[in-house]
Amino acid sequence: MTTTPSRRALRRVAVVLTASLAVLAAACVPEAPAPTTTTTTPASPEQVARQQAAAWLDAQFTEDHWFPGPFNSAQPDAANAAQAIADLHVLGVGAGDEAARLARLEADTPGAIDDGTGGVAGVLARIILAVVATGGDPRDFAGTDLVARLEGTIQADGRFGVQSPLYDGAYRQGLALAALSTVTPRPASITPAAGGSIEDLPAVAWLIDQQCADGAWMAFRADTSTDCVEDPASWTYKDSNGAAMAALGLVAVGATAPVDPTAWLLSVRGTDGGWGAFPPGPSTPSDANSTALVIAALEALGETPDAAALEALRSFQLGASAPAAAQGAFFYQSWDTSPSSLATLDAVAALLDEPWPQALVP
Repeated sequence: MTTTPSRRALRRVAVVLTASLAVLAAACVPEAPAPTTTTTTPASPEQVARQQAAAWLDAQFTEDHWFPGPFNSAQPDAANAAQAIADLHVLGVGAGDEAARLARLEADTPGAIDDGTGGVAGVLARIILAVVATGGDPRDFAGTDLVARLEGTIQADGRFGVQSPLYDGAYRQGLALAALSTVTPRPASITPAAGGSIEDLPAVAWLIDQQCADGAWMAFRADTSTDCVEDPASWTYKDSNGAAMAALGLVAVGATAPVDPTAWLLSVRGTDGGWGAFPPGPSTPSDANSTALVIAALEALGETPDAAALEALRSFQLGASAPAAAQGAFFYQSWDTSPSSLATLDAVAALLDEPWPQALVP
């Protein structure tokens, strides 16, 4: 089977070829004058921010190599550990501890992916991404075929997971599709039959059907026969986080939404340059997670985030004025500037050189 090398692999080959050609040229040209100066390209603000975030994430792992949960720091969180392991591997941080962290993740996986319903789709997706990013086999990890396990959670209507989709339906679906898109060989659930369309596959069709007429997504709507209706009384709104992850998942598997979500995502941008969660709109205060996810989605959709968007994201990062243990972390929103692992993990996804999740593929 012929495979196409990733951009990271191509860059590695280019570096080797360049070095080899330099050696050959030096041998063929005697007494070439040695360069008197070297020129280095300074790191961009985004590169600096992601490396500082990676250093903070690296420091959060315990001596027993587990990653604390965002709401209970005394308990390991396999999903966040997986996300951190994937990010740190791509950024070249914590390599000496990676094997031990993967071993701990492997030990924690059976309990983390099983809540008695057959599988927790979001956790399975995060672990698949970590295993792929670090060069492992997601079809054989922790004694489990994670890919088959995730596909096994697909319900009759195409939705991943039997758990209620009320608050995370679109997000969960996009995340699951994104994870499956990184697996080789390509999983059956995102591989149409000859002459078929990926948009017709149940898991993809479910997410497409959830889209609103203006290109947005709500977390979930039970009745898709009518357009999205926001209801402040029940706190039901279009969701920037769910819409961003839905877009990321569809792009990752090569599917096209009926309405390009780019215009809607840009229309709900805050006046401060970032994005808020819900109700998304110019007057909604931005937060790190929403801003990061929307930036990542726009990049995947082919839109280059402007400097103000990236600056807004970096404004949530704790710098030199913060306590040493907090520096590099991102906080959620200005009303609480305590370090947030969730905000930091989402921020890194937006700051990678390539669109997520393809940036995680070796």
